[in-house]
Amino acid sequence: MNPESEEVPTMRDAPPAHAVRHAFWKYPLVATVILGAIAALALFVGSPDWPRDTIATVATGDPGGAVLAFTQELDGSASSWGNTGEVGQAPDQLFVLGPLRAFSPLLGAPVATALAGYEQAGAQQQRAWANAYEQALMTITPSGPGAMGGMATTASPEYRRLGTLSGDFGPVPALVQGSLRLAQGGYLEMYLTGLAPGHSLHLATIWLYDEPQMLNTAISQGLTDDQWGMIKERGFAVGPWYLLIPAIIHVTLPGGANGLGFTLWNLAFALVFVLAVPLLPGVRDLPRHLRLYRLMYRYPVGARHGRLARDAERAAPGYGEATPE
Repeated sequence: MNPESEEVPTMRDAPPAHAVRHAFWKYPLVATVILGAIAALALFVGSPDWPRDTIATVATGDPGGAVLAFTQELDGSASSWGNTGEVGQAPDQLFVLGPLRAFSPLLGAPVATALAGYEQAGAQQQRAWANAYEQALMTITPSGPGAMGGMATTASPEYRRLGTLSGDFGPVPALVQGSLRLAQGGYLEMYLTGLAPGHSLHLATIWLYDEPQMLNTAISQGLTDDQWGMIKERGFAVGPWYLLIPAIIHVTLPGGANGLGFTLWNLAFALVFVLAVPLLPGVRDLPRHLRLYRLMYRYPVGARHGRLARDAERAAPGYGEATPE
């Protein structure tokens, strides 16, 4: 190769000398502003924080609702009957009869006698007693089921009026009162913990759905599945505002309510950011048009957008001269 035939680089061939001044002092300020914006969003946009309910606190605060829950668990109309296959026991045994047997010495002879009489009766008679008691409870319930947020709410019977009920209830009232004592004293949760130590919280949640208070609270606070929020009755510190997009997918898009559809829709949404945003000319230039780079660095005066580099190139010796061959 002839050395004389090699091209001699000129200033135009050199990389532009963009002078950049990094504003490191802005970094903690930017981080603080972002943190404050996230905290404000969580406070004003997020779902309300509701303390975690326990069986004891709910049964104490709403004894009429607890009585209704135990009665429905005995007559087969409680929502927990849908979990029978999952937990391996029927709700009447899990939440009423089993705990009563375990704590019978604590509850005294009347409850033990009522329990023995109930278990000696046939299943049809047991259901008849419980059904009659539930129908009587409806007569002392302030109002019937209402509608809030697209879901039905259930009022609790007036506990102070239980003594006014009359009918062929058999031993059911005594069993329900014994169960209420166990629930209010924390013994029902103790029983569930001993029965299934790894699943006691789940079992308690199943019972809480039988009692009207928690579901009514979830409906009024907008925390149920069909109210633009993921279910959150268990008392997390920050509401699921950050689940806005998954919530929309779950509630509105076809197939979003099942696991496969929910996963695929979320993946499709993520691909929009991974692929489409960097490739769309108008969208990918938004940070430059918004001058977001100024949060991290700035060009000195006269150097913005490469003007200093072009001026330096033009002032360099040999600028504009032909390259020797």
